Amino acid sequence: MDCLSPGSPAERVVVMFGSQLGKTEAGLNWVGYVIHHAPGPMLMVQPTVEMAKRYSKQRVGPLIESSPAIRERVKPARSRDSGNTVLSKEFPGGILLMTGANSAVGLSSAPIRYLFMDEVDRFPGDADGEGDPVALAIQRTANFSNRKVLLTSTPTIKGFSRIEAAYAESDQRRFWVPCPECGEFQILEWAQVRWPQGEREKAFYLCPHCGAEIADYQKGAMLENGQWRASAEGDGRTAGFHLSSLYSPHGWTGWGDIAVEHGQVHKDPPRLKVWVNTKLGETWEEDADRIDGEGLLARREDWGALLPLEVAVLTAGVDVQDDRLEVEIVGWGRDEESWSIDYKVLWGDPASPAVWQDLDNLLLHRWPHSRQVPDMAIRAVALDTGGHHTLKAYAFCRARQGRRVWAIKGRGGMGVPIWPRRPSRSNKGKVPLFIVGVDACKEAIISRLRLTEPGPGFLHFPMDRDAEWFSQLTAESVVTRYHKGRPIREWKKKDADRNEALDCRVYAMAALQGLVSMGLRLNRDVARLAEAPLKNAGPASASATTIKPKPQRRVIRSNWM
Repeated sequence: MDCLSPGSPAERVVVMFGSQLGKTEAGLNWVGYVIHHAPGPMLMVQPTVEMAKRYSKQRVGPLIESSPAIRERVKPARSRDSGNTVLSKEFPGGILLMTGANSAVGLSSAPIRYLFMDEVDRFPGDADGEGDPVALAIQRTANFSNRKVLLTSTPTIKGFSRIEAAYAESDQRRFWVPCPECGEFQILEWAQVRWPQGEREKAFYLCPHCGAEIADYQKGAMLENGQWRASAEGDGRTAGFHLSSLYSPHGWTGWGDIAVEHGQVHKDPPRLKVWVNTKLGETWEEDADRIDGEGLLARREDWGALLPLEVAVLTAGVDVQDDRLEVEIVGWGRDEESWSIDYKVLWGDPASPAVWQDLDNLLLHRWPHSRQVPDMAIRAVALDTGGHHTLKAYAFCRARQGRRVWAIKGRGGMGVPIWPRRPSRSNKGKVPLFIVGVDACKEAIISRLRLTEPGPGFLHFPMDRDAEWFSQLTAESVVTRYHKGRPIREWKKKDADRNEALDCRVYAMAALQGLVSMGLRLNRDVARLAEAPLKNAGPASASATTIKPKPQRRVIRSNWM
């Protein structure tokens, strides 16, 4: 915040922090300072326009209302006064504009003196075909010699992280804190966090200089006496700051909390990646080697005709082709360990109703479980509508919304979440359409295929999967292309390869995340299921608690009904 004041020579401030460490709050304080003390045109950019609107209502609005000095300067919101809208706040001598990085119009209009870009690693690679949104926004500050630019973000993938690249151009400041025992200054590093065997919640910090075991409650004094120290010369105009959650004040996130979370995710690469990004504030370096599909044949298992013991939820992914529908039913267990329960290719012209009826019959099927519970039904289905026979796919989903048969459309690119906060209805079918982040799904699936031991995220396959199916599952890999000098990550396959098996798994995984967004707690369901006795355990004792199957409803379909 000192570097953002007019008294600082810094022109650009880069903040590469872990999550929930105050980087956005510092930006909000800067907004208030500009309105009160140094008015001028200001632009705040969020990853999307929707996020900008939500940010305005949840953060900027309360900022204005809570401060009398700011409230008396910002025009009150009135229906006939455009000076105060959701994305525009006027004040004497300036204006605060808010937009999304996905809107080229919002990024390339009036000149701007102050520019605040939040979570830049979540920005799309291109804004409406007009180029990199960061470059478009910075270009708007070119007319001001006293401009200030603030970039904040938790980092993402090494080599593709905007905030990492910007931090590398800065003076690269780190926060040095003294040991309460020996007084030696140091940067807090994850390698120095230790804990008693099996008791991660009791984690402490081991001083590398004197070997003292520093408790979490001692962190306050260390932070109070800490110092920002630059480690590079930089370009002379950019001040860069890096901070991990290890510095989070006592009472917020403790070393024990971070260690416990690491213990939960360290075996599952997709979740470990999030931990590295959000807790350590560091980029994730991925293994770029392509997986050998034939090598996965040795992983096949024979679990019989019943669902495996650990399967608590079933989802399905449906891929629509010109002459067939392909479907995978996936069982999910604790920490998203998964089992490929069934894979069907339903041949037929999707323009006719017959193949859709076959799909409906498959989705209504119930699978017997290894435990004494009712036969398990599919909880959610994600059906791709973005390619072939879109209107037929819409119609199928529209009639089955109550069964959670969801119409989805895949979208690539970094920062696109696996499952959206809400669906879109601006489509010809007038159905809720969920935009699925297929790249995030593929990264998770390919990372988990590299796991060698059952556990969190591990993928199990039955004996009937052949080499062609595994080849489809591993058909795509990440390639890098450059657009106007910026590296873009893309998932590509060879022209002759097929990838339907991977697409179906992506959609089944998206369906699970859709259930999570509705309140599903997978691990809780797994724990409840584990209380049921096994089917092959013999007669239950008089003291044992058994689960009585509920009567199954018959689904009768006829025109008369």
